[in-house]
Amino acid sequence: MKKLIMVIAIVFALAAPMFAQSTFSDVPRDHWAYDAVSELESLGLVIGYPDGEFKGKRTMTRYEFAVVLCRLLPFLGEDGTDVSGFARKSDLDKYMLKDDYKPGTEADLSGLATADALNKIQALADEFASELAALGVDVNVLKADVAALKSRVAALEDEQARVKITGAANFMVKDVISGDEPAMDIDGYNDIWHLAKRKQSFFKDVQLDIKGRVNDKINLYTTLVMGDWANKNNFNVDNNTIERTFSSLSDITPYYMYAVSSDEKWGDIRIGRMPFQINNYLFKRYKESSYFDIDRLDDGNFSVEGYEYAKSFGAVDVKFWGNRPVYDWYDWQLPYFTGVEGEPVKVSVNLGGQVGFNFGDARITAVYTKMAAPERIKKMVDKPEFYGATLYVPFGQFYVDGGWMQYKPNKGYSKASMWDAKLGFANDKLDISAGYKNIESGYYGVAIQDKIFDTYAGDNYKGFYVDAAYNFTDAFKVYGTYKNYKPEDDNMPIFFDDMKYMKAGISYDVSALDNVFVEYEQAKDVYKDDAITVGWNRKVGQNAKIKMMYQYLKYEDLEKTHLVAGQLSVNF
Repeated sequence: MKKLIMVIAIVFALAAPMFAQSTFSDVPRDHWAYDAVSELESLGLVIGYPDGEFKGKRTMTRYEFAVVLCRLLPFLGEDGTDVSGFARKSDLDKYMLKDDYKPGTEADLSGLATADALNKIQALADEFASELAALGVDVNVLKADVAALKSRVAALEDEQARVKITGAANFMVKDVISGDEPAMDIDGYNDIWHLAKRKQSFFKDVQLDIKGRVNDKINLYTTLVMGDWANKNNFNVDNNTIERTFSSLSDITPYYMYAVSSDEKWGDIRIGRMPFQINNYLFKRYKESSYFDIDRLDDGNFSVEGYEYAKSFGAVDVKFWGNRPVYDWYDWQLPYFTGVEGEPVKVSVNLGGQVGFNFGDARITAVYTKMAAPERIKKMVDKPEFYGATLYVPFGQFYVDGGWMQYKPNKGYSKASMWDAKLGFANDKLDISAGYKNIESGYYGVAIQDKIFDTYAGDNYKGFYVDAAYNFTDAFKVYGTYKNYKPEDDNMPIFFDDMKYMKAGISYDVSALDNVFVEYEQAKDVYKDDAITVGWNRKVGQNAKIKMMYQYLKYEDLEKTHLVAGQLSVNF
């Protein structure tokens, strides 16, 4: 399949100025298209000109293009050159749905054509029908052969797509290598957490994603997780004792397991243990780690059990949900209520809906949801409501993005709201946005609004922020962030007290595989904290990458840390 797609792509490219080849006198061996043109010559698809030149700068005529196409067509027939990797009818017949074929058995189709590839061949045959006929090709027979191939390929692709298995494996290491008084890292973990893990600094997270197609409308999705990252630093404290021991957690845990029914007329339904978030300000996960990247934990979704229904009516769409968060593993971001004696109480239901209106690329939504504890909590909030709206409007290269949310607790507690609005500009070189936010004291929207170093803030702050990035070239980029926050209510406990934060970074692609970056961060309130990070990213093939980084942290003038971290990520 790969070779066939390559040939088709190059045949299309021949309609433009052509390239050079190894045996042609007008092309050196170090030419960038040497290998591709050599392949064409070895297969007999191009032969050059009588003077021994390829004439790559010359535009190809329509007739010459038809000659190349004619030389390609024998690869589709029963006869012709036996080139491994090209799809022929005899190849496809081996895997056809005959009487002795058992549905679900795996067929190695990696070397065969796809339906999309055959569509391209049919389009070429239609476009150059008269030229091919002049060269002696029976166009009607050719079209019949391609149509037969397409029906076989469609059946095979349909069967192969019934069950699809993919996954990701992440192996991570992080440790403090020295320091006068070892400081917490930017995620807020210090040496005591390493001691609790018996100084373990190696973590792993492996997930297996299985998609099963029941029929044209119903699909099943399962994500299985193995490893100890989800339970890292798991301090479940009961009477001042550690409730469970730390292990490699080799047990396979279902993170997601749900069914999706999609129907154009009746809408889409999801049910089971599934990914869920509402918007940037309500019920959304914060990025799991400042050092490592795990897509499942960084995409903003919580794992919940329940149902979700969605339907579009032209420019209007609606969505309704009823679910509860999954508490199968330690996750400090999960929502809890506070019991009478301060103990955490789980959320047993989250019930709500959203209406969206789309006009062009702009979108506005209105949302309402209500959470509840499993039972009443005396004198404490146990059934709060949330409602609000979001807005995104692009105009040219500018855009406006923001939202407003209201938190309404029960038991007579005071309401609290938040709002966030920003104006942005983006083109091929520059991406810049500036905004202002106000998070009232007591707002509890599950989604964490901001973070500076190891300090997280959910409420009681206000101020402006700026994000900017500029691409000097495709390989070289500079970027930065600035935040200036003050307490929203001086009479309430606060996280940020006249806090200023800045970050500046440089990213450079040394090669197609290697990227290096340098970042400097500084936070100032009563004290001044600094961080310098140097990192390297390397692609290892198409499905794997390595990330290495060093970080120097200085909290106030008391604690200093030299930290190293590394990650190997593999997708399969």
